[in-house]
Amino acid sequence: MSNSYIKRTTLFKIPKEEDIDKVLKQYEVLRRTAVKDGKPYIVSNVSRRVINTSSPLSEGYTVASQSIFKNREDHEFYDKDCSAHKELKVSNKLSFFVHIATA
Repeated sequence: MSNSYIKRTTLFKIPKEEDIDKVLKQYEVLRRTAVKDGKPYIVSNVSRRVINTSSPLSEGYTVASQSIFKNREDHEFYDKDCSAHKELKVSNKLSFFVHIATA
């Protein structure tokens, strides 16, 4: 039986170029500092600039991030209790975003 990870995709609409760079740097910090019970708990995170922003297919999204968690408990911790994620959310409160979690 294969392991069923939780994959969370977050898309941001960030209009200013300098703010896009800021968000990408904040994800770098998150990857280094996100811990649960003193240990890293995010299996993987990849955050990138959307390259086809001039296409209608991008629907205005400028940053895409995918985080992978071992289980739902870790995903819920990330959403509700992770101080590194809270810092990222506070810094980006003016951005429009959508996230999708799948198992």
